[in-house]
Amino acid sequence: MTCAKGRRLEGRPPIVLTEKDREILSRLLRDATDAGAACLLREEIDRAEIVPDGVAMESLVRLGSEVKFVEQENPMARRARLVVPEQAADRHCISVLTSVGSALIGLGPGQSFRWTERGLERSLAVLAVGANRALTHFPLNATHRFRRP
Repeated sequence: MTCAKGRRLEGRPPIVLTEKDREILSRLLRDATDAGAACLLREEIDRAEIVPDGVAMESLVRLGSEVKFVEQENPMARRARLVVPEQAADRHCISVLTSVGSALIGLGPGQSFRWTERGLERSLAVLAVGANRALTHFPLNATHRFRRP
């Protein structure tokens, strides 16, 4: 997989991954067919703080997390579960091998993420994160204001 050199990584929020998620994501990258999303995910894995699996991370987006987020292009909040590609058939699931899935991994409530995809600036903000119980919310009303770096 060849990724574009010189992509801007500064200004991206800090992210945290568990050792298990890093291992799963690294395996997925070996079989990835979408080079753009794979490069974004590789960049995120490479810059993430990696923590032991036992560390409680309910408030961060991980594989299997339910996340409520808003994209700059569509101000309606969306709720979905972040999954591996073979589990993404349900419309309420997002594959971690999509650009949105790669952008969400490791973020927490209140964090936003900007990236360029096919020459277009994209941005999203995490409003809430949860596993199988109530979501951990970021105190926002209906929308999130996106900041320019």
